[in-house]
Amino acid sequence: MNIVSIGVLAVVAVIVALTLRPKNAEIALMLTVACAVLILLAVLSQAGQIIGTVNSIVAAAQINTGYIAILLKVVGICLLTEFAVNTCRDAGCQSLAGNVSLAGKLLVTVTALPLYTDILNTVIGLVP
Repeated sequence: MNIVSIGVLAVVAVIVALTLRPKNAEIALMLTVACAVLILLAVLSQAGQIIGTVNSIVAAAQINTGYIAILLKVVGICLLTEFAVNTCRDAGCQSLAGNVSLAGKLLVTVTALPLYTDILNTVIGLVP
């Protein structure tokens, strides 16, 4: 699915959701969430290509694969957090959206802790 298809799908879903919202807000919300899930699945279908490219770069640069795994986990956490936050905001649950955002930030920090440790050890090793 290309960006034109994604854009058209999103605009049509928004127009239909705005039309339905005064009469049936629940159906409008379900429509927008379903559209968001379809777009997310379409984009995630390209993940194989991204991982293949990253693997070839890692092999050429001889980078520690542990760092790349952490990077991909962090990107995945960010994408899923953004999706959940936007869904919560669309449903009108601002406080829940804020909590999900905070949880995503904390999970990114926890996931990246091994990188912080390696950086700190490198800095300590450089200081006489």
